[in-house]
Amino acid sequence: MQLFNGNEKIELAKEKNKIQVRLSKTQYVSDALPVIRKYVDAQETDDTLLVTLELPEKAISFSEQTLISKTRVEKLQLADKVRQLTAFIGKYQIPFIHPNNLYLDGERLFVVYSGLQDILAPKENDATLFLKNMKALILSIFNQKSSYEKLLEGGSALNDKFSQSIVNAKNPEELFSIVRNELVETQEKVRATKQLVSKKRYQMYRFAGVFAIVIALVSVIFLYRSTKSAEKQSAIIEAQTSFMTNNYAKTQGDLEKYEPQDLTKSAKYILAVSSVNLSDLTATQKQTILNNISIKTDNNTLNYWVYIGRGNFDKALNLAQNLGDEQLTLLAYTDLYQATKLNDKMDGAKKQKLLADYKKQIEGLTAKLGQ
Repeated sequence: MQLFNGNEKIELAKEKNKIQVRLSKTQYVSDALPVIRKYVDAQETDDTLLVTLELPEKAISFSEQTLISKTRVEKLQLADKVRQLTAFIGKYQIPFIHPNNLYLDGERLFVVYSGLQDILAPKENDATLFLKNMKALILSIFNQKSSYEKLLEGGSALNDKFSQSIVNAKNPEELFSIVRNELVETQEKVRATKQLVSKKRYQMYRFAGVFAIVIALVSVIFLYRSTKSAEKQSAIIEAQTSFMTNNYAKTQGDLEKYEPQDLTKSAKYILAVSSVNLSDLTATQKQTILNNISIKTDNNTLNYWVYIGRGNFDKALNLAQNLGDEQLTLLAYTDLYQATKLNDKMDGAKKQKLLADYKKQIEGLTAKLGQ
């Protein structure tokens, strides 16, 4: 398929978990191929350059996610994720922004194909074009009958207040402030509607004797849970914002009062990724682990990393042993050993006994794993 980002076109084809992009001679600098190949798998023919890229197994395109997002809250949450693209501003790698070149892996939004400054299309950082693309992406979520190319022209035909405010945003900060405010207001309206329904139900039955009392109690419980649910949802949104800016410590702090079993899969995913990034592992070890973590990962594995990040190493160890994962078990024992060693309030005899036991387990697992 041919994709247009408002300035130039590329040919993109998808087969299973691979994306291939075909570029014309004018879209790359042939003499710079050694540099280009440091970033992507690129093969040159007589008149084109073929770039091949791999997708994570569970990745879903931005276009597909747009179709899946049905409610206004879901659409606004997807629009808020576009904020992650601001990390590319002024960078050497220049993203080719189009719904079919953007994918989601859990909470992470990423660009599949990107150009390189001066040598691979798109070759120039264009702040105006970048802002125009982010606006078009957001508008495409709410105006699915309009083509992306049409929305790039400005969406002047869109009459609703929200779309017009998106079109008129002067910079990324203003753009995502509009999105976030709309998201918060919409969530408040949804919560208020639920509360209003509960209140009317209570009034309908309040003179019906004992049954009315039962209904009233149920309504109170419902309202309490709704409030708690709204507070938790707000905390999850705050954590997602922290995660998008790579503030992993704050991501964990935003959700520290909620047990893993009380959190959504996506919330546990960002906590798990944050835990890995904050660990004392090497960069290679972290990347290996992150490559195997996604929003589809089983709950026990995600909970394991949540507990590791919170310093609940005993719970993490129990999960690792239940999973039968010796690598995760080794990591849990290693963290337990370090935490116990630094605990100057523990009884001395108990401390030495625990350290000896942990050391024995670590040595046994290390030998077994060949590390």
